[in-house]
Amino acid sequence: MLTATLISRPGALEPALVDSLRNAWGGGAADWLSPDEAAEFPLASMPENRWQVWEELQTRRTDLAVQPSAGRRKAMLLADMDSTMIGQECIDELAEVAGVGAHVRAITARAMNGELDFEDALLERVALLADLPETVIDEVLDTRITLAPGGRELVATMKAGGAHTVLVSGGFTAFAARVAADLGFDETRANRLLTEAGRLTGDVARPILGRDAKVAALDEIAARRGSPPRMCWRWATAPTISACSPAPGWAWRCTPSRQWRRSATSASTTAT
Repeated sequence: MLTATLISRPGALEPALVDSLRNAWGGGAADWLSPDEAAEFPLASMPENRWQVWEELQTRRTDLAVQPSAGRRKAMLLADMDSTMIGQECIDELAEVAGVGAHVRAITARAMNGELDFEDALLERVALLADLPETVIDEVLDTRITLAPGGRELVATMKAGGAHTVLVSGGFTAFAARVAADLGFDETRANRLLTEAGRLTGDVARPILGRDAKVAALDEIAARRGSPPRMCWRWATAPTISACSPAPGWAWRCTPSRQWRRSATSASTTAT
């Protein structure tokens, strides 16, 4: 048995849309999780036109996830931070203060698109931050970083169901610690910016936490807690998902590539 879930902005999910899709797919009775915002219904089999419907719903700013009904309550949430649990890339915001924003943003965009090796791109960008006062981190956190809408609710909901929540970021510990505390995560992992005499040195501590390290962190934490990967819900951007595509249960906040959408037949999708 499968369950189809539709999610939209508060007040924007029309009952007629839910009923139309439910009837077209031969689904069971709809269960409204939140009036005019989220609903789900059971399905006997995976619809052949799932991705076509998904694409059409994106134009209406409505998400669709179709997944096995059994095991939907996950034991762990592992989430990215930058452009996921916060609305920015923390290194880009530091770069703006340093006066090298455009240069760093261009490198970030290429890295997120998979055009550059993550570690090389990180080191190149961090080097441009050398000699910034360490106090800039708090300034950026206070004035330039915003929490993603629904983040607190997501973490609180997972924890209320008994899940362990982890913020794993290729960004920096100084940012991740504050964000994790604000959102209620149980633990966090990130890269550490090196400082000397109150200023950034332009380097990070080794080993660098990149895409592979995120996968390793998932495996290690899941094993430590006795939770198989299928019982872990991962909230990430498309590059991280691509690195971990063999494991089911990924969700994304950014619009993934057409090729990824076609190949991710076992992934759950929650895009905005």
